[in-house]
Amino acid sequence: MDMINSPPKGLIGVLITPFNDKGKIDARSLENLINYTRNDVEGFLAGVSYTGEGFLLPNEKKLELIRISLEIIRGRVPLFLGITGNSYEETAENIVFLEKIRNELNYSGKIFLFDCPLWYHSNRGLPYHYRELGKLTKLPFVLYNNPYLINRLKGHLRRRNIRTNVLKKLSENAQIAGLKHSGEMRRSLNYLRAVRERKSFIFYDGNELNFLNSPGPGGIISAGVNILPKDWREIVDSSLNPHDSRKEDPGYCRHLWETGEKLKLFHFAYRSNPAAIIKTALKCMGIIKSKRVVEGTASISDEEERKIIHLLTEYGLIK
Repeated sequence: MDMINSPPKGLIGVLITPFNDKGKIDARSLENLINYTRNDVEGFLAGVSYTGEGFLLPNEKKLELIRISLEIIRGRVPLFLGITGNSYEETAENIVFLEKIRNELNYSGKIFLFDCPLWYHSNRGLPYHYRELGKLTKLPFVLYNNPYLINRLKGHLRRRNIRTNVLKKLSENAQIAGLKHSGEMRRSLNYLRAVRERKSFIFYDGNELNFLNSPGPGGIISAGVNILPKDWREIVDSSLNPHDSRKEDPGYCRHLWETGEKLKLFHFAYRSNPAAIIKTALKCMGIIKSKRVVEGTASISDEEERKIIHLLTEYGLIK
């Protein structure tokens, strides 16, 4: 059962959530984005992420996004679906809804329930919490730890990170298949030690800069893949295959270094406001129709727009 539940290693793309000018989810633009990136990723994350604006969406829009994502993907790649609500009850209702839609669509593709527990729950009692949620579904969970997100959107909360000893207990639950950590490298190392008994437990980097400087063993869940899927695929594949014979070629190593530096430039250009800046880039590239963001996400500034358009032009992504 553990291996069946295991998520894929490698590059997972964090999908932005495109809206039309009336504020409705733009399914056609989302499909265009998926088609642009699909061949270079091992799976997609939809909804519950800072980049996907899922934490700012009304719950009914989260559920709509779940349905649209399932209809577009059609089982072609693994799908990580954000089910985090504003309470335990809402999260449970989202799982029940997902199971209902999955049955209606007769969906047979791989699905992972992506949940940020500290959004609505303290560290206390988390192992029991997931045993209870697990009674609603046989689907595996991938947890999300992002102290910056919690601090930025829920600054009044004292909790910021899943405690290491709590993660160790959580990893004893075979239905919890992995973790995305967007935070300090030191905590990453502590987390890796905590789950080492679970050989199939996948640890994803959520910090692109950390991964580019010191890649982790499970891969990365990346926002930058929306703009540069092939470059990210090349770097991730190289990082997870340390014995690749091509690395003996100085020219190939130089190429990898240049690709990594390119990814860092783009990362620095969009990291201050990833949803708005990446949407602007994708609109300029003709992949989505609107750069509209959800209420609560800051609009792109003139300086941010100037920087990203300069990079897109410099690297030939727009003319």
